[in-house]
Amino acid sequence: MMSGHRQFAFLALLVCHAAMGPSVWAQPPAAAPSPAAAAEAPAGLTRLIEQARALLARREAEQARALLAPQVRWYAGAPEFDYLLGIASLDAGRPGEAILAFERVLAVEPGHLQARAEIARAYLAVNETEAARRQFEAVASSPIAPEVRAVIDGYLERIARAEDASKTKRTAFVEFGVGWDSNVSLGSLSSQWLLNTGITVTPEGISRPVNSAVARVGAGASALIPIGGGWELTAGGQVGARWFPSAHTLDLGSVDLSAGLNYSTDCHRLNMLAHYQHLRLGRQSFRDAAGTMLQWRCDVDARTQVGGHLQWFGFRFPEQHVRDARRTAAGATFARVLGTPPNKVLVATVYGGQEEPRQDVPQLRHRIRGARAALTFPLGQGWRASTALSWESRRFAGEEPLFGATRRDRQTDLRLAADKEISRRWWIQPELIYTRNASTLPPNDFKRIQALVTVRHAF
Repeated sequence: MMSGHRQFAFLALLVCHAAMGPSVWAQPPAAAPSPAAAAEAPAGLTRLIEQARALLARREAEQARALLAPQVRWYAGAPEFDYLLGIASLDAGRPGEAILAFERVLAVEPGHLQARAEIARAYLAVNETEAARRQFEAVASSPIAPEVRAVIDGYLERIARAEDASKTKRTAFVEFGVGWDSNVSLGSLSSQWLLNTGITVTPEGISRPVNSAVARVGAGASALIPIGGGWELTAGGQVGARWFPSAHTLDLGSVDLSAGLNYSTDCHRLNMLAHYQHLRLGRQSFRDAAGTMLQWRCDVDARTQVGGHLQWFGFRFPEQHVRDARRTAAGATFARVLGTPPNKVLVATVYGGQEEPRQDVPQLRHRIRGARAALTFPLGQGWRASTALSWESRRFAGEEPLFGATRRDRQTDLRLAADKEISRRWWIQPELIYTRNASTLPPNDFKRIQALVTVRHAF
């Protein structure tokens, strides 16, 4: 069975000319040329049409056009001749010529639905999407066969996607959340630390786990602006804050800004972004990060997507310049839609990189390796669940002088969450996050549990 625009042309020809049953298109007999023109013509119209049909049935559009085009001076205005010439021209890659031929058909027979559908296809080929949409809608509003309607609906959907892609897209949100955190301070699990001198010390205060209630707010906005040729400008920003009533010195605030370009072609999409982030701890500036990210992804088929990314970031700590560093990272992603009907999405990512301190501090230089897998699936009653498991290894280059040991972290995170639209543009999301960082240095060896409920409104 044929597909795409060739399937549409062949279906139209079958509907109009097949001898296997009554036509679904009501059409009067083709108008004959004037007696003078017929007498002057080197070929009979009936024979010409039979030959053109045979060539089109064999998908020999260029040959059919070569047969019909020289006869225009005699048969232009005969609807069946012009219709076949339009089909041949369109399938031979000459949409401009096809439009002229179909216009002649419609001038004589405005109710010729095949010609109206085909001229819509020709308009689409020359990027006249508005004219194409009007013609397809006119055909769709008429009584037509189901298989033809399916093809028409496919073209209308394609036009709708193209029109949507040409519009500026703006999004914005606000969110509010409350919850509980078992270890706001990332305090050590160990109650005794053995120093390099052989002295054992007992950590106190902020170095021990501090639990607290949590309140959070956030807001953000973004825009995608098409600029033609598959390119888009993108820009966005987000602000957020977390308050911990039991540890106000650990309150967090953040500002994130990004801008860049997106490019799409065929299955490929490329994102090139510049990013800036400012973090505040308590009421003091804690860290500034600025960098770039290059991300690529490709829809291999309707269910499968692959991708990759490259990142470069520079970190600056206003109160601890010894921690200033540069980070580079790269990774690959695989996503797959599962289930019948498709209602589950699996995403897996692997990545690696390194962080280099700006000063000669080997104990802060480290390599990063990690992997993450996430699955989302429906729960029923409008709920959708997600679960994610991630693991990251951080191997440091130098010995920590205070402990006489080289640091290595192995961090595991498990996140369970669900979300539901509770009213128009309002969503609720409960989530539970477990973190375990196993470290060779006692101050960095910790575990943490966070339970949060967030309500979000999208504009």
